Amino acid sequence: RTTGSGNVVVAVLDTGVRFEHPDLARRLLRGYDFVSNGVVANDGDGRDADPTDPGDWVTSADKDTATFKDCGVSDSSWHGTATASLIGAATNSTPASGMAGAAPGVMVLPVRVLGKCFGNDSDIIAGMKWAAGISIPGVPNNPTPAKVLNVSLGGNGVCKANYQAAVDEIIARGVTIVAAAGNSAGGAVSEPANCRGVIGVLALRHAGTKVGFSDLGPEISIAAPGGNCINITPGSPCIYPIVAATNTGKQCAASPDWTDSFEKVSVGTSFSSPLVAAVAALRVSRQPALTPAQVRDTLQSTARAFPTSGAETTGETIPVCRTPLNGVSQQQCYCTTAVCGAGMLDAAAALAAVSGTAPFVSFSVEPAAPNSGESMSLSITGLQTSSGSGVSSYTWRLLDGGGAATGFSSSTNASTASLVPSGAGTMRLELEVADQSGGTSKTEYLVPVYGSPPDRKAYCANDASASSGGGGASSGVWVAGVALAAALLRRLRPAGGLKAARRRA
Repeated sequence: RTTGSGNVVVAVLDTGVRFEHPDLARRLLRGYDFVSNGVVANDGDGRDADPTDPGDWVTSADKDTATFKDCGVSDSSWHGTATASLIGAATNSTPASGMAGAAPGVMVLPVRVLGKCFGNDSDIIAGMKWAAGISIPGVPNNPTPAKVLNVSLGGNGVCKANYQAAVDEIIARGVTIVAAAGNSAGGAVSEPANCRGVIGVLALRHAGTKVGFSDLGPEISIAAPGGNCINITPGSPCIYPIVAATNTGKQCAASPDWTDSFEKVSVGTSFSSPLVAAVAALRVSRQPALTPAQVRDTLQSTARAFPTSGAETTGETIPVCRTPLNGVSQQQCYCTTAVCGAGMLDAAAALAAVSGTAPFVSFSVEPAAPNSGESMSLSITGLQTSSGSGVSSYTWRLLDGGGAATGFSSSTNASTASLVPSGAGTMRLELEVADQSGGTSKTEYLVPVYGSPPDRKAYCANDASASSGGGGASSGVWVAGVALAAALLRRLRPAGGLKAARRRA
């Protein structure tokens, strides 16, 4: 039905991204780095316009410092690159490699709010608001506000007033917020997933039961796959991982890669959340006027029912999920709508629920944030004609060059088009499609064009500690996966955070 519209932006509030990754390079907007503490930022400075992930490794020496004494020793997670890829990773890659995002036609806005080991509430809240188009003192306004925020992070406790106030302001702007439940093995839902109006996401095993590491509770809106590793023997593969984009560097960036069953494995509610955010973006791509409440209601009303049997494979008895109790672990269990949300995410059903059969078209631009002089490719990412009739014409228009362009470099009456901007500015493009039944559909797209390539910091590209197979030994999978996802799903401040779930589920 659609791979997502280029005029829908999904912000990824996380550790930043690796812009050179081939699955992400053409879909990433420029974003911003909100990590204000230079030591935690691990990039030599505070807030700036470069949300590149420099790595977030923690050494034994780091633990001897006051800042990182409560952190676990770990390799770099490349967590933000992974979550961003689950939303917008490229399809039909040439040569064929890697994995595909769930909404590869949308634009992804990286907002760096997590640094080494943790992040601060004030940075996270500022990043969330900026991503939604709200002005932040001392920071340039966001030229491409998001329609959906993915927040794969969190911390203990009820939703505090400052988070709830930010959530209320963001939702009032028509922006949907999706957040991970947390990974403390059946504990209470973390903040901000437990804030009113946020779509909190629980993680499921391949069989549809709650995976052991996932938290749960009445604040959950919906459940989605979170990956689960059923082999615990060293050297054995993770049978049901979620494949995502990553980097081979154990500390600094080395080379792009993808997770797999043996090396860095993507498992955790951190990876359930972007799948829901991606489907929300697909839904908004079809009906841009949907409110956050309507997006949530559609996802919930089209969700599949949870299984109530069939997950037992070794004769064990799997209990029914219950309301979380303080300090009591709750591993795999059969979900109920009381504590796991409305059901299991169903992307196809959510899109099938689009009302009516009116003509519809969406398109995307690559690269998403071009520089002056850089050729841009425009292509359709979703198309529906009246009663299935064929297309009679395509018409591309430059409604406003914004000082960046005066016309197309290709014909304007085919299914694709191209142009080369000659200056900086914001262009307004339109595609109109007419079908053989007389129906027409139009869609517009704002494209920010920059005067020159961004000045990104150079990190140690030749990481001496990098392995050749994807970074991280199999014995550290849980640390690099769920425990690290839990560590990144922490209260992102020095004092306290979610306890890391180190059990395999």
